[in-house]
Amino acid sequence: MKFLIIGGGSIGKRHLNNLLSLSQKVAVVEPIKPKADEIEKKYKVKVYLKLNEALMEEYNAAIICNPNIYHIPTAIRVAQKGIHLFIEKPLSDSLGGVGDLIELVQKNRLLTFMGSNFKFHPSFKLMKKLLGKNAIGKVLSFTVITGQYLPDWHPWEDYRKGYSANRFLGGGVLLDSHEFDYIQWFLGPIKRIACFAGKYSDLHIDTEDIAEAVVELEDKSIGNVHLDYIQHPYRRSYYFYGEKGTLEWSHREKSVLLYEVRNRKWRYFKEDKDYDPNQMYLKEIKHFLNVLRGKEKSITNIYEAKQVLEVILAAKESSRLKHFINIKRDKK
Repeated sequence: MKFLIIGGGSIGKRHLNNLLSLSQKVAVVEPIKPKADEIEKKYKVKVYLKLNEALMEEYNAAIICNPNIYHIPTAIRVAQKGIHLFIEKPLSDSLGGVGDLIELVQKNRLLTFMGSNFKFHPSFKLMKKLLGKNAIGKVLSFTVITGQYLPDWHPWEDYRKGYSANRFLGGGVLLDSHEFDYIQWFLGPIKRIACFAGKYSDLHIDTEDIAEAVVELEDKSIGNVHLDYIQHPYRRSYYFYGEKGTLEWSHREKSVLLYEVRNRKWRYFKEDKDYDPNQMYLKEIKHFLNVLRGKEKSITNIYEAKQVLEVILAAKESSRLKHFINIKRDKK
């Protein structure tokens, strides 16, 4: 198959490397010439400075990795050519144009996938399985904590110039987060949210660097989600509290812990000590290949991506208005 990667940043180069390792044909769009030259030299692929030049060729699918504000206009141009879509999270920084893109997807019968790499992580897959088997009974409450000091994300780059630091480019901890997607994957739709979010640190950014949200799901369970750009070191943790036990995962501990009330014991599921995080990205790409081949259904399609974006935008609105926001769902 032939892929077009749009955006030559860190995630674009990761997808490029993984596709090449799977013997796929790839071209890249990177508008900054020094970056384009570097990619062309290192990976020996064709790199275009302009999207319209790249779209003169034919592709099976495009992977959209440019800044958040450009996701939708870029995806629309690609979809008009009948090219299937892999869009990195978030779908966008607003709902503007999303309906038009969905109409194009339906009209041209396009396959879609939104980046959600941790759904391919062994511990996340295990938690999904255990929750699906009601290992802790009905989940009543949950806590999610994710944070990392922003300058540590890409220490080889000036964090102040990245999209995360720039409101205009669609940055901020809420839009950067995968967590609302994963919560709904684990437990079902979020129906109501309250959020405090803002810039509290001395980081040189104009986006929110901390967000604290309380959510209620359609099944009546409640939880809180903490997101930040300020933690040392990186932290990602999930805690689920059910009628029959507790389920936990921590990136630091690299383990899933299951407590069962019936035997009053903890069970530990350790991750492979040699686990390479790129494996989840590689499995993500393999999944997308199988979606294109008709062998699997997209684990995160454009309709689910839109639902996640609606939750994030509701969190932003709640922070601005200082009250709960009910999340309205489309029928589809």
